[in-house]
Amino acid sequence: MKYSEKINKYLKGEEFSNSLEISFAGLLEDKSRNQKLIEICSNKRVIHFGCADHIELIDQKIAANRWLHKLLVENTSDCIGIDIDKKAVDYITNTLRYKQVYCLDIENEKPDFLQANQQWDYLILGEIIEHVDNPVLFLQRIMSVFKDRVNQIIITAPNVFNVSTQNDISYCRENINTDHNYWFSPYTLNRIVYKSGFSNIEFTFADRVALSFKNKLKYVLQRIFGKSVMFQSNQFNTIILTADF
Repeated sequence: MKYSEKINKYLKGEEFSNSLEISFAGLLEDKSRNQKLIEICSNKRVIHFGCADHIELIDQKIAANRWLHKLLVENTSDCIGIDIDKKAVDYITNTLRYKQVYCLDIENEKPDFLQANQQWDYLILGEIIEHVDNPVLFLQRIMSVFKDRVNQIIITAPNVFNVSTQNDISYCRENINTDHNYWFSPYTLNRIVYKSGFSNIEFTFADRVALSFKNKLKYVLQRIFGKSVMFQSNQFNTIILTADF
């Protein structure tokens, strides 16, 4: 998906509305974040920020074939992993024996391990942006460090407009990762990315929410009979955004 020029005028601050309505209607394939990222990054050169995920979950995710960094290493032509968690990086390099994984605080350090003449296709920020204190300053730092080294950025973030969150709201409750500082809608994520200097922004959705029993039965029957099963954007937990440096 890509916003129209009309919506982009609001993103750029050229127009203003205190009640802008934006439709995200449209059917999407049932794919996970990992599936979509692998499709995008297949045979590409990738820098993977936040590669460790949570150290407590690495082995569990490897066993289930869901640890993203492993999948990227297996499916890209070259992949560097970066994480701020030194303990996790030591575990990945010393115990799991992965190469090209580095500990780095990008807000205060430079990636001196990158060769000056190397060009990369993608830089992935997977489920990071909602954790940082100032998303725009963080992305501006990414832009200043990598703009001449990387072609595109990929950002994934929780989608606030999913039906599970809407259900929580209807019951006056919040279900939240306590390390998160922000919720993002497609528009607000687009806006901070644009304000940080990126361009040509596109986005889609992934990680379908759990289905009700009725919808799950319908889904299974459609699959059995070979029918394509599609879902609306509010049935997905994750926004996946790409933009040019």
